[in-house]
Amino acid sequence: MPIASFYELPPTLLTPHERRRGMCRVIAKAWQMMGEVDILCPDAETAQAMDDLLWTFQAGAFVPHARAAGERVRIHEQDTWPKQSIALIFCELNDLPAELPICTRLVDFIPATEKARESARARYRELKNAGFTMQVHPLEV
Repeated sequence: MPIASFYELPPTLLTPHERRRGMCRVIAKAWQMMGEVDILCPDAETAQAMDDLLWTFQAGAFVPHARAAGERVRIHEQDTWPKQSIALIFCELNDLPAELPICTRLVDFIPATEKARESARARYRELKNAGFTMQVHPLEV
């Protein structure tokens, strides 16, 4: 049974940049554990921001990544989402993809704002109904 892990972003991460840096820490951990990760972004702007941050989010950290095939960590925009993946990471998605890629592990984030939390709750319910084993973790800062 696939596993979906939701990470609660603390309210102390005030800016989009700070929240994305926190997401990069989870992405690095997922890559180290799973060996391969696909990051799903809603648009080109978010994909580019994550691409930039994966180079600089932490001194001394290295996450080999690309916005195309060929690396272990791949960043996708909505039109290029994979059909299958070992590990999927949702980065600032409001809704689940119409056709959810097949995966072993899925990671999503619960933002601190109430409106964004509602979207995360809806995704949580949909994934649970789709047969995922659900987990929720606080993101330590």
